[in-house]
Amino acid sequence: MKCKHALYPIIMSAVALFCFIVVFAVFSGAVQPLWGRIMLLILPSLLLGAVALCAAKGKLGVAATIILTTVLTIVLFLASVFYVFELSLRTATTVTTDIAYYVRAYAKIDDMDGVKEVFPKAIPADADDVSFTYHPQFLQGSEVFKLSYTTTDEKLKEWTTLLESRAEWVGSNQAWLTAHNWGSNDDTGAIRYQLDWDGGYNHGEMCYVLINEETGRITFYYSDW
Repeated sequence: MKCKHALYPIIMSAVALFCFIVVFAVFSGAVQPLWGRIMLLILPSLLLGAVALCAAKGKLGVAATIILTTVLTIVLFLASVFYVFELSLRTATTVTTDIAYYVRAYAKIDDMDGVKEVFPKAIPADADDVSFTYHPQFLQGSEVFKLSYTTTDEKLKEWTTLLESRAEWVGSNQAWLTAHNWGSNDDTGAIRYQLDWDGGYNHGEMCYVLINEETGRITFYYSDW
């Protein structure tokens, strides 16, 4: 290489690229990756690569290349560390409502009591008017998973048969809420199939399914405090 001093920014650009790939791999495993924000982390590699290109073309001398590369490396490293921390917080507190991420969200709770072999692994093809929410657990906050949709009477009967054999308690949703002083609920006219509850009011796990035959709606709910 004619301009050997270009090796310094080339190496630092490669290191930055490697770090980006590692961080990308980690954050891409989130239920709803913040792709746009993640991609910003490739900027350090690109900037250092630009310095390397200028050095290789002879536009930057040895001293200028070393100083610029060193300064950029330090500044970009510190900025990236802060940015990754901020990105981690955003990712951990992002509430997902896009049904495209349903399967990813389900994978986070598929082995929980009451959920396994009951909740649909994917949104059924017959589902209509779908509503989905997933709130990841962060620090002392709660993890909440909720899927609700309308379907045919035949499908509701199939769900009823399955749920009756899995539920710990079956009855009016309003009756359960009243008996446990739980407060209001958005579907008091439904039948409640309580799959799991550890008895905790402020903390603990709860899992149930609501079926409202009048509206043809079924709701799957899981939470962990």
